[in-house]
Amino acid sequence: MRKATFLVLRLQNSGFFIIYKGKYRQRKGIIREKIVNLHQKSIKTLIIEMRTLYLILSFLCCMIAKAETFPYRIIASFNISPASESHCMMLDSEGMMWVGTNSGLKSYDGYIVKSYKSNALYSGILPNNDIRSMAEDHEQNLWLGTRNGLVKINWKTGVFKTYFLPSEKQRIIYHLFVAKDGTLWIGTDGGLTYFNPKDESFYTYTSRNAWCIDENGKKQRLNTFSVKCVAEDKNGDLLVGTWSSGLMRLKRNSNVFRSYPKLNELNSAYSLFFDRNHRLWVGTWGYGVLCISNPDNLKNPQYHQYPYATNNFDIFYKFVEDPTTHTLWACTREGICFLDENLPQASWQKYTQIGNNRLIFCNDISTDGAGNIWLCTKNDGVLQITTTPSLFRQWHLGNLQNAPTINYVNAILTTDGAWFWLGLNPYGVALYNRYTGATYYNKEIPGFSSLHDYTLTTNITSIAQRSNGEIWFATNNYGIVVKPKEANAFELDQSNTKYIHDNFVNAVFESKDKTMWIGSRNGMSIVYPDNTGYFLTMKEGKKDISRCDIRNICQDRHGYIWVSTDNEGIIRISGNPKDIRSLKYKQYSPKNQLFAINDAQKCMEDKQGRLWAISNSGGLFLYNKVEDRFEYQNRKIHLPDDQTFSIEGDAFGNIWLSLNKALAYITWKSKDAEDLRNITYFTSEDGLGEVNFSADASCQFGKEIFFGGRTGFFSFTPSPLMGMKHHKKNSKLIITDLLIDDVPFAMLDSVLKSDISKETPQYTQKITIPAKVKKFDIEFALLTYGNAQKNVYAYQLEGYDEDWQYCKPDVHKATFQNLSAGTYRLRLKATDSYGHWQELPYTITIKVLPPWYASRLAFMLYILMLIGGIFAAARWYKERVKTRNSLQMGVILTNITHELLTPLTVISATIYKLKERAPQYEEDYLVMDSNINRTTRLLRQILEVRKSQAGQLHLLVSRGNLISFIEEACENIRPMAEHQQVTLSLEKPKAEGMAWFDADKMDKIIYNLLSNAIKYNKVGGKIDVSLSLGKEQAVITISDNGIGMSKEKMKHLYTRFFDGDYRKQNMPGTGIGLSLTHDLVKLHHGDIHCESQEGEGTTFTITLPIRKSAYAPDEIDNSDKPNAVNQEAIRQASLEMKQVSQPVSDEKPKLAPVRQSIFIRKNVSKILVVEDNEELLALMLQVLSKNYHVFTAKNGKQAMNIIMKEKLDLVVSDVMMPIMDGIELTKQLKSDKSFWQLPIILLTAKNKEEDKTEAYSIGADAYITKPFKFEELEVRINALLANRKKMIEKIESEVSLQASSEAEAQQKIHLSNPEQAFVTRAKETIMKHLSDADYDREAFAKDMAMGESTLYNKVKATTGQTVIAFITSIRLKEAQRIIRSNPDILISEVATQVGFNTPKYFSKCFKKEFGIFPKEYAEQQKDVN
Repeated sequence: MRKATFLVLRLQNSGFFIIYKGKYRQRKGIIREKIVNLHQKSIKTLIIEMRTLYLILSFLCCMIAKAETFPYRIIASFNISPASESHCMMLDSEGMMWVGTNSGLKSYDGYIVKSYKSNALYSGILPNNDIRSMAEDHEQNLWLGTRNGLVKINWKTGVFKTYFLPSEKQRIIYHLFVAKDGTLWIGTDGGLTYFNPKDESFYTYTSRNAWCIDENGKKQRLNTFSVKCVAEDKNGDLLVGTWSSGLMRLKRNSNVFRSYPKLNELNSAYSLFFDRNHRLWVGTWGYGVLCISNPDNLKNPQYHQYPYATNNFDIFYKFVEDPTTHTLWACTREGICFLDENLPQASWQKYTQIGNNRLIFCNDISTDGAGNIWLCTKNDGVLQITTTPSLFRQWHLGNLQNAPTINYVNAILTTDGAWFWLGLNPYGVALYNRYTGATYYNKEIPGFSSLHDYTLTTNITSIAQRSNGEIWFATNNYGIVVKPKEANAFELDQSNTKYIHDNFVNAVFESKDKTMWIGSRNGMSIVYPDNTGYFLTMKEGKKDISRCDIRNICQDRHGYIWVSTDNEGIIRISGNPKDIRSLKYKQYSPKNQLFAINDAQKCMEDKQGRLWAISNSGGLFLYNKVEDRFEYQNRKIHLPDDQTFSIEGDAFGNIWLSLNKALAYITWKSKDAEDLRNITYFTSEDGLGEVNFSADASCQFGKEIFFGGRTGFFSFTPSPLMGMKHHKKNSKLIITDLLIDDVPFAMLDSVLKSDISKETPQYTQKITIPAKVKKFDIEFALLTYGNAQKNVYAYQLEGYDEDWQYCKPDVHKATFQNLSAGTYRLRLKATDSYGHWQELPYTITIKVLPPWYASRLAFMLYILMLIGGIFAAARWYKERVKTRNSLQMGVILTNITHELLTPLTVISATIYKLKERAPQYEEDYLVMDSNINRTTRLLRQILEVRKSQAGQLHLLVSRGNLISFIEEACENIRPMAEHQQVTLSLEKPKAEGMAWFDADKMDKIIYNLLSNAIKYNKVGGKIDVSLSLGKEQAVITISDNGIGMSKEKMKHLYTRFFDGDYRKQNMPGTGIGLSLTHDLVKLHHGDIHCESQEGEGTTFTITLPIRKSAYAPDEIDNSDKPNAVNQEAIRQASLEMKQVSQPVSDEKPKLAPVRQSIFIRKNVSKILVVEDNEELLALMLQVLSKNYHVFTAKNGKQAMNIIMKEKLDLVVSDVMMPIMDGIELTKQLKSDKSFWQLPIILLTAKNKEEDKTEAYSIGADAYITKPFKFEELEVRINALLANRKKMIEKIESEVSLQASSEAEAQQKIHLSNPEQAFVTRAKETIMKHLSDADYDREAFAKDMAMGESTLYNKVKATTGQTVIAFITSIRLKEAQRIIRSNPDILISEVATQVGFNTPKYFSKCFKKEFGIFPKEYAEQQKDVN
């Protein structure tokens, strides 16, 4: 069949051109004659002629359209780069599509177009963005020929590398060809070149290294030629096509070219191709195509030139051969053409357009070898066509000029396989013969003219044939149309039947017993063969389901009627329809959880006896006979679409589903619905035509199945594994990209990219995800291109997913977020529309790195830390045990020390007693006192060391004269030095000498160092003390010329209980003095340094800070008390040195037994002594009974009993006692209103400041540490008793007593009614200072001759108020009195008189006290007066 071309007609008067040429050349003369005479005719004639021409052209267009009918199917078309010009195209070994354009390289995987080009941000990718040629080598490297050089792309690493050929003529790369041996051949204007990969060099055949033998056998130097194409024959020889130098052959490993005979006038060989018969096809520039039947014979190659016309398919760019049809295809400047040599008089069939797809400038063509051909156009994208025959036949309605508006076919039925009844949407019916094409619509149909005009103006949704030959049509508004076999059609509706209750009929169906079932919008009716019928009242139990909107009716092999409804799910009807009372109804709906949704579209039983149900919104369901329920299948079999229109079963037990834009074919391996074999999807690309399915628009006739479409229907005859046997090519599944936090892999930073993968995503098998990455996506594609939307993907991340995860439709990536650190393996699989599953041939190892704190290195560090921690804990525990034992020993030592002080007190008291009885032994008493003092000092030092160990030594510095302090300390210890015949000298500065220091700590430091220097000095030795004062610190140096120390002993100088050499000197020593001195110096923020030479002497240098800023705030005492030297300590030490210790008798002195009093005296003060040591208690009783009436007790509980019975004047109590200690006894007495003024003296071995503070805080009047002098105790007792007597006398003189003389006497003893006297005296004291606003608690306590705490307790006990509240109350009561006496006085004046700073605060307090403001109170007093 020849194709019509074009004709040119020119209407001279109008300038109008008409183009036509070719087959109808015989009409040219007639038309020319008309044109010549056209200007002589009238306008009317012109119009007539124009109409004639219009008819002629219409006829010609029809002929052209018929000639342009394309015999193959279009699979897909896609525009790679709308704004670019495409020059070349190829499919690589993986199946990825690459397109070279004038704006860079494009890749397409069926979903996404990616671009690779140089720009301002990425300037080094390509040397030029205009790509002219492409090729893939055996290493899967992609080579690009550009207008300015050659580019090699290693897709495994993603590296682009540019090469420039040496000559300017080689700048533009026209052609790239990879030979069988892997050699890359390059065609340029500079000739033929090949690439040497070993040294990455280029070898070009030129006149200097190559020869050429022409067709006459003449050999000469090779001339320059422009290479446009290269091909390789079966022997490995190269065929080289040139622009104007003809066709040449280059044998392998040779540099001699042999020329073929001249091909055409230009001698152009623009493209070359060897077909399966080893014929060489040569495409030329401007001279069409020729076939060389014997290309191996250069002398007689046997040219066959195919006819061509200038500028009409005369430029051939490229050839391919389709192995399916064995046709040869070529792309040209005007379009495409193919040659089917199996046809008689075979010629090139030429096409400039396929459907709406233009093919002008079709620059490249490719095939995948499986019947798919891709056409690459310059500006109109890429077109995919297939030569594989379709499995489906399409039937289109004819007589469209008389057809109503047709959206799609709504219902379909055939009774003979030739004539088809079609219900149309939006209205009408058609009768169509698929063999003749005859089509009738509505009343054109024989027998339909008798129907009312309105009857066929609505949807026909169901068509059924009755056993008597009648055809029943369900209309949506006018009941049922019945077409008898040989009679006119008529209507059945509510007006002429009793069984139709609603004219909106959706479904008609005849069951096996010849009963017609009519499903309407509001229920079900049945019609018997005798045309009688009933409307069914359908009830399940008490529930009435009669008013259901029925969509379809079917019957299974057991005789059950299955009714699909739009609002009540599915209803099963069982029983005999002849007896409607026997009918039973069972509903399947979401209410009873037997069917997932309310709307059901259709039920169908397949050949295997399986009952299926479909829903327009729910998908596919299978009836479970055991559980009597319908089960959802879409998720189980991975059916993507929930919208399902119709279902049909074939003779092989498989089912066909019409989905949204696709037909699904589901097969099983066995009768078991769980044993799924495959799901195949067919779309318009498979020959279904314009897919537009509708509900229940399908039927079967014999083995053939029919589905309604847009303007007709399609049919097919199912066969086992239909579609799979036509599926010749398995498309490859590849990884296309890796997105890190939504950033494509190619756009990542080079360092991060290298850390994640050493290879590009398409080739990588190992991915490392850094800890900072929160999300990553792996994109993949099955390279099918056509029907890509029907590809189904699944992935499984081993170590995370238990089963395969199926992607949603149109999703082709796996997304992972916040994966736990670890190693995973990703598996991928995919299926194309034919249901052929394939899995990625390798797994991808994904290693998610932990954050740094959870890395392996970190865990190793943690383990090391744990081990170190265990060792540290063990060491700590060991030290703790050691420290605890040390502390326990320290506590024991402290307790022993305290216990030793009590016997010393007993001894001291005994000596005091003996002095009175036998004063003649004064020297003996001095010896005993000296040893007592020495022992006491030793015990005191032990306690100081204990404090240092426990961290209980506290520094308290104050400002004083350091020079005077050191001078006084030296003078006090001088007697001790003189006793040893040691000279003591002091060198002091002439400065003022004021400094900040702790006198107590300094005294102990100086004493210990000086006493040490005296002890370890020799007779006649000397001690030099030097003091120097700077701005920041003081330096004290104490040097002696004594025995000195060895270096070994210097190492243990400050070790406690290091005895030194004092025994050699026959001097007393404790071994703790220097240790304590060292601790005291460090406590004072100073340093101590010792230099000593054995036999020459020792020098201690002490450096101490003297500025206030060197000490912490809690280490500074801002009071004015002077820093004094502890002269008692110095005196005791001097006594120790003067006396020689005498042995003490082991015989324990006999003391008198403890009694209440040795001498009962009248009119003397009564005191109570509480002591748990019986010996000391006895001594104290003997000594104190001389001047006082003494009561004794051994613990606090006994003391309380005596206090409650006797009228006492004072209590002397030990602190540490059993049952109740002295502290608790004091608390109870001071908290009792009857005894709070009873003086208490506490005796204790505790000498810590905090112990004293505690004693005074609970109300103790005196605190004496053991051992004590009885003289000191008696002085304290007498002072307290005297103060008590003065207070009583003052109270008696100020308070007027109205009691009797007997009461007066008792009052002196018991302080009768002391509370009243105290309150009166307190009020008077406050009244004296009433106007003084600054008169506070401290001043009040001073005037009351009481401590603040004592005053507070007394005021609280007697008035229930605090001291401040009591003062304020007196002020306010006086203010009330003043206002009452003078209501006109100013409130501000009253406030000033009673000691308030502001009238406002005074008014507030007055209101709080009396419930009324002072001004209001004054107004009330005016009214009263």
